[in-house]
Amino acid sequence: MSETRQRPYPEEGCISRRRLLKAGGCLGAVAILTGGLPKKAVASEGVYPQVRIANLRDLTPGKVIKFDYPLIGRKSLLMDLGCRVEGGVGPDRSIVAFSMFCTHLGCSVELDRDKGLLVCECHQSEFDPRRSGFVIQGPAPTHLPMISLEVDSSTGDIYAIGVSGLIYGMRNNLLDGEEVK
Repeated sequence: MSETRQRPYPEEGCISRRRLLKAGGCLGAVAILTGGLPKKAVASEGVYPQVRIANLRDLTPGKVIKFDYPLIGRKSLLMDLGCRVEGGVGPDRSIVAFSMFCTHLGCSVELDRDKGLLVCECHQSEFDPRRSGFVIQGPAPTHLPMISLEVDSSTGDIYAIGVSGLIYGMRNNLLDGEEVK
């Protein structure tokens, strides 16, 4: 009499129903969590304020506007890159904003117009604003936190509504400071 034994694991290249359901559940959770931000972005640490930064008329390609967000003293840069970019807002989807604190040691980053990159003044980490603040080179371990923006289509006002990522030196982007109004 021959015995038929089930293998404890599926054959290589196959996926079990249990693994498929787990993967689907994980993907569903990720989709729900990243599905979009409400008008006041809800962060794990609280609700980000909605703060007017500038108007579309105030920006031209290459111009940088500095502002505090989400709290006073947490400097950020708003800029029109002049071309459609990932995460951009405005009529050409070319307007983005980032924290000015380098993710390496918190030194200030500035726009190098010749390179088109945000460069840290201390250790020369370079971040690409056209690719969501991605690290190009240097000792910085992660991308720059990107400020979530929204444009009021009737007035052209640009609002900061949240932060994607943790600002250097903070355990919580909304603690230990005075809220910008």
